[in-house]
Amino acid sequence: MSAVQGALRPGSGVAPDFTRQIVSVALLVRLGAIMVALLGMVGETMTAPVLACVLAMSTSSLACLLSAGTMDFVVRHPLAVVGDVLVNLAVVAVLGVESPMVLSTFPTALVLGVLFPRRTSVTTVVVLVAGYLLVAREDPDAERSFMVGLGVPALYLCLTAVGSAIRRAHELQMEAGRELALIREVAVAADERARLAREMHDSLGKTLHGIALGAQALPLWVERDPAAAVQHAHGLAAGAQQASDEARALLVRMRADQPDRPFAEVLHDECARWQESTGVACRVECAAVVDLPTSIRYELLAILGEALENVRRHAGASQVRVTFSGAPGGVVLLSVQDDGRGFAPRADGSSPRGHFGLTGMHERAREIGAGVRVESAPGRGTRVLVRHPIEEDDHDPA
Repeated sequence: MSAVQGALRPGSGVAPDFTRQIVSVALLVRLGAIMVALLGMVGETMTAPVLACVLAMSTSSLACLLSAGTMDFVVRHPLAVVGDVLVNLAVVAVLGVESPMVLSTFPTALVLGVLFPRRTSVTTVVVLVAGYLLVAREDPDAERSFMVGLGVPALYLCLTAVGSAIRRAHELQMEAGRELALIREVAVAADERARLAREMHDSLGKTLHGIALGAQALPLWVERDPAAAVQHAHGLAAGAQQASDEARALLVRMRADQPDRPFAEVLHDECARWQESTGVACRVECAAVVDLPTSIRYELLAILGEALENVRRHAGASQVRVTFSGAPGGVVLLSVQDDGRGFAPRADGSSPRGHFGLTGMHERAREIGAGVRVESAPGRGTRVLVRHPIEEDDHDPA
């Protein structure tokens, strides 16, 4: 029995939801065919065999349509469909090949093509055709017409072929979807590598280069001026600590974004971590209906992190409000507003002397084609607003 089930099991290339939809449509068509058959028998006596066949076909169809458990059983156990083929042959044998109820057997041929691989579906439909022809041959009342001899068997074969074509098209669609997902993963990985290289070059690389130059000069200072050498050694230690801090910050930023999660969730988590580490209340409001490409997400999170770091270091705020909104074909807005001491921004938006946070935010915004506006005044808090235009095809599917 297990060997038979293995041979008849629907292929893994067809999604269960798709199979359920096709089977449901086929059963609805069967119920419609039964109604047409009953209309065709108006004026005739409703005999017990006819009533039994109508009830058997209708009950089995309604049971699958109305019960999800029954439908799942049919989809997962192909022998149920083979049993349905036998029921169809029994209906044809009891009522004859010229009965209008033969119409209700056609959807089964379509289901065979959709559920099973080509070899199995062909074998099963050949059994259906052979059984039908055997009944037609043994039926003394059957007329030797084209429909009885060739038309109905040909329809069985054609419907199975149509089902196989639907199955194959669905398999190709799923394969294309998997390939597209793989291409996206490769693109995301390449983007991550490029972003990591840029980050290391812009921050960590420069710091390490400075440490290397200082280390090369240190032996000369030791020989010429030991006191100055000590100062340079302290400078190298400070540079090494800075490199360590930059590497740690880089890893934190790289891990902050998780492209498989909605950006709004990542935003909430990032602000929650900042609130926990600083003790400053941080309220997040998201009204965006799109997600963003990985590169844009990363830079926005980096700008958010820089803005929150500025609040922690300089604002003396008691509350921060982060808002994120956007729509396809419009703009994405990210706002970070605090109620801290504020300051007088420079006209060009650059950072005050000795600070580089605002400059870094502007540089990151330019990388993704966004704009940054800083609104602040002494005693009135600060608002950092990032505006990024987004096209219809710029968002990642959810």
